[in-house]
Order: sequence, then C-alpha cells, then structure tokens
Amino acid sequence: MKRHRIVIIGGGYAGVKALNVLAMSGLCDIVLIDQHPYHYLQTDAYELIANECSMTMVSIDLVALCLSYGEHVLYVKDTVREIDFKNQHVLGENSGHPYDYVVLCAGSRTAYPSSILGLREHAHGVKTLSGALAFKQQFEQRLYEKMESEGGWHTEPFNIVIGGGGLSGVEIAAEMAHYVRIFHRDNTLTCEKIHICLIIPHKNVLDGMEEYLVRHATQRLLQLGVKIINHSRITSVDEHTLILNEKESVCFDFMIFAGGIVASTLTSTLDVPKNKKGQLIVDEYLRLSSCEQVFAVGDIAELRDRKGNVVSPSAQSAGQSAEHAAKNIIALMKNEIMTPSDLRIRGTLIALGGKYASISLLGWIRFSGLLGYWIKTIVMRSYRFRIHLQCAKGVELLRKNKRPCRKGF
Repeated sequence: MKRHRIVIIGGGYAGVKALNVLAMSGLCDIVLIDQHPYHYLQTDAYELIANECSMTMVSIDLVALCLSYGEHVLYVKDTVREIDFKNQHVLGENSGHPYDYVVLCAGSRTAYPSSILGLREHAHGVKTLSGALAFKQQFEQRLYEKMESEGGWHTEPFNIVIGGGGLSGVEIAAEMAHYVRIFHRDNTLTCEKIHICLIIPHKNVLDGMEEYLVRHATQRLLQLGVKIINHSRITSVDEHTLILNEKESVCFDFMIFAGGIVASTLTSTLDVPKNKKGQLIVDEYLRLSSCEQVFAVGDIAELRDRKGNVVSPSAQSAGQSAEHAAKNIIALMKNEIMTPSDLRIRGTLIALGGKYASISLLGWIRFSGLLGYWIKTIVMRSYRFRIHLQCAKGVELLRKNKRPCRKGF
C-alpha cells in the first residue's frame, strides 16, 4: 500500500489528537507544522495566571512528541502562509511541503472588535502561552507598584476589569478573585481595596449554558466578591478608563478581555467559504467542500452536530473533530467509506477559583464545590499525563542521541 503524506497545520488540542490517531495507524508520513515548538494546554491557563502551576505544566514539547512516534513523523517550526490546493502544496515562511491530505488545526485567536477603540492596545488576553505569561508578569508588577506606592493598599483602590462572561471570562474572574484573597492572606493585608469587575453583554454569565452551571457560577463569583455588570457592552478603552454603552465610564488599573474568538489568520488567505468569525465551512466528513483532500477541525472550523446545531469551540470539540477527521483520512487511504461526523459534547467543567468547580456530565451528573474540583482535576490531569507519557518516549530518544532517520521526507 502506498504511504500517503499528511500535513497537520497546528499543534493545539486538535493537531495533537489528529497526530496521535494518524501516527498509530502506521499508514502515512506526517509533518506537523506549528510556529511554536510546544502544545499549550490552554484549559489550564487559569492555574498559571493564579500561580497554581508553572509554565512547564501547561506546555508539551512538540519536537519530543513527534519523535516519540518514530521515523515517519516530523515536526517543523514554521508559520503557514498559503495552501496551494491545485498543486497540493503547503507554503510556509521557511519551507514548503507537498501533501496527499491536509488537516487544518490552526485554532483561533481572541476577537478584538475593531469597533471598540483602544481595546487591543490596553487589554490583555490569555489565548496564547506568551499572552498568559505576559499577563501574569504585568499583573504582578502592578501589584508590586501598588505595594510600593505611598500609602500602599490603604489609599486608592486597585480595579481589575474583565470583559466577557463566557467560560474563559468566568474562570479568569473566579481564579483572580481567589488569587487576590491568597495574596492578601499571605501578606496580612486587607483586600477591601482590590475590586474585580466582570462585564457581560447578557443578563447572566455563561449565556446559553445550562441553568445549573449559570446559577452556581454566579453564586461563586459573588461569594468571591466579583462585581458583575450585566447588559453592558464596552464601546471604547483608553489607558485606565473604559466606556460602557457609550455613556458610563469605568476606571481600571488592569484589564483582561475574553469576549470571544475568531479563526486563525491563516483562513484569510484561503479562498473558501467561511462564516463571520472566519471559521471554515466543512461538510459532514469535516472536509472543505471545494477541496476533498483538506480537512478542517477544532476552532478553525464551524463544527456542527448531527442535528445541524453549531458546536461551541472547546478542547473537547477540537479533540473529537480531529479524531473523526483522522479516521476518515485513514478510511480514504484504505479505499474504505468515510463516516459522517457525530460530535457530542459530553459535559462542561468550569474552574471557579481555588478548590472549587462546577461540572455537568452526560446531562445528569452535576457537582459543585470540592467534589467538582477533584473531578475536573482528574479529567484535566489524565489528559496531561497521557501526553507527557507519550512525549517521554521522544525525550528518551533525544537523551540517547537516537534521533530517527527521516526516511521518505
């Protein structure tokens, strides 16, 4: 049987899952391309910014991971600029790669609406590892400057504003509120002068999610002292002030924006159907309708379930869609029939500061508090453990200087 050449673009949750399924098939040569040599565990970002874990706990080495699968898998550090569908060639800034099939897993980025003047310049994001680290460093620098200032914490308040009431915004708000409590406990300081404000455009946080999660998330945020400003839209931002609904001003010392996502910039170079977020439109097999050799999965694609409902972007939907696309590619390589995708979100796990989380699994298993935290921890750490275990095989090869020969590449 001919060995096909697969190019995977993106080393996030979708890319890593597609890599695993395709590599284990033993039927193809695989090139994984990403501009960063690590897989960022974005679902654990809240732990990083709250000093609950180190940078090494939220990143996986892609070089070692690819090495662990043997001589037919190669990692390439590059930024993909164009895909030549006609000649089946992926073009990066530093390299070019022919392909038989492509799996697009380039993910998404924080959406900074151009209509909100000053937002990009004055708000922080945690969508990337570099962004999370910069946010953490600058936030702690601001706290330090406040401690050093004349009068310290007992004069002017320190205001933290978070824009966006979705999953990311809620988790960040809760974890920061908990972090502030720990910070002041350890420094024997009062936290009355540090205010955390969550600005949301809807009536409730987690708009569209089930009532149980909305209720417990709201209760937890209020318990932690987070002020929720609902039915409000940010219309402009300057260095220390933002305007809500074009009339009300809110002063801040530090701002985070988690108001939604748009697809990777790569999609802007592709002349194929997209939605208003720049996400690629795919068929029931997760292929681009105009190019049957190209599959798109994860946040870069508009994913739908069997009933035609749009599936919210998440690590779970990224992994499911990537696994299904990879299996369809394997079917094509074997001259077998592909199967339509059947994405099913099995549950939602929300970190709500410290050892507290709310979870809903399979539509009927629901827990909040310490038990919810431990269930979420087990789920997240089991994923991390499996990837680390696979990656360790590649690290061992590097230590023994037994880098596999790249035959056929």
